[in-house]
Amino acid sequence: MNRAPLRVMFCCTGVGILNRGIESFFREAFDNLHAAPGIQARLVKGGGPATELERVVRCIPRTSAIAAAIGTVVRRNAYVAEQWSSFLPVVRQIRQFRPEVVFYSDANLGFLLYWFRRWIGVPYRLLFSNGGPCRPPFVRLDFVHQVNPVCLEQALRAGEPAQKHIMVPYGLRVSAPPPGVDDGSRRALRERLALPADRPVVLSVGWISRAHKRMHYVVEEVAGLPDPRPFLMLLGAMDRSSDEIVRLAHERLGPAGFAARSVPYHEVAPYYAAADCFVLASLSEGFGRVFLEAPAHGLPVIAHEHPVMRYVLGEHGILADLSVEGALARDLRQVLMRPADGRAMRQRWDSVRRRFDWGTLAPEYQRMFEHAAHAPLPHLRPRAAPAAQRAIGA
Repeated sequence: MNRAPLRVMFCCTGVGILNRGIESFFREAFDNLHAAPGIQARLVKGGGPATELERVVRCIPRTSAIAAAIGTVVRRNAYVAEQWSSFLPVVRQIRQFRPEVVFYSDANLGFLLYWFRRWIGVPYRLLFSNGGPCRPPFVRLDFVHQVNPVCLEQALRAGEPAQKHIMVPYGLRVSAPPPGVDDGSRRALRERLALPADRPVVLSVGWISRAHKRMHYVVEEVAGLPDPRPFLMLLGAMDRSSDEIVRLAHERLGPAGFAARSVPYHEVAPYYAAADCFVLASLSEGFGRVFLEAPAHGLPVIAHEHPVMRYVLGEHGILADLSVEGALARDLRQVLMRPADGRAMRQRWDSVRRRFDWGTLAPEYQRMFEHAAHAPLPHLRPRAAPAAQRAIGA
């Protein structure tokens, strides 16, 4: 007897509003998993065109002044205001689609879906994608999608039920291998992107802010390099806090020494192809999809020495203590002194393709959705067991 397709709602109101890691993950995850055998999927998002498979819900975008004002009044932030405002529109989508699994990463919306599940009237399971990441205990949810083994082990050490947590890394649509060392193509690409053709380009992709991504540190470290300095390209979401970073870059690098831009997610790839090196100065990450994107384009990557970054980059990352002044500048000097190596570029690309391509990970995501839909709900917290016995499927 054939089982009906498993109905999975991918719910991320930031899709169509922002291009952060969580939003780009949900966009790509839906694009690459909705046609998988045995799955009937729908994407619920906050902006963009509506289709048969994708529904737009009305909400107050976190980027709006109204959301900021509401956040101030309730002593929260604009992101929380967006999530609260999306609740009833999301409920309508749930009642129409009747999903068996709601796959989401916005905790405040998830709490409402947990508290009001009986009133909503659909017996869905809540599968929280922990890309933030959040720390244990994990309450007011059913199952947790852990995206790295570090956070999984942390949850299990805290006594979380093993059957509640499933570890599957973020995926990436890996394109054709990088063309290797092609100075002519890179020169033409840089001209199109308004990047200098006669200087190395250091790229950093992420929220252009002092908080978390620590773009101020990147600016200061590049400024500490001897002349002729590389050109610094900062690419990512920009808000009021970005003004400080832009002012600092003007002072330390000069207007000809950097650029700060925000572009749609699908326009980021050419910047990777045009760059010589990728850096990100955050001291921790839940995963960091940019650590897949950069080596998938063949770039050497410099990141902070952290177990999550070590897991994602594997043997192809350059890890250093980026909390220390001068550490990034030292490694940048060494990387930029080396001639471009087509073989090393291909190895970086192949490492990402083998470990994180959607074609590789799709069966694991399907198993995760099936587990969330059919496994007993793990409401009790058993005693901690040895690590080898606690992973799903062990």
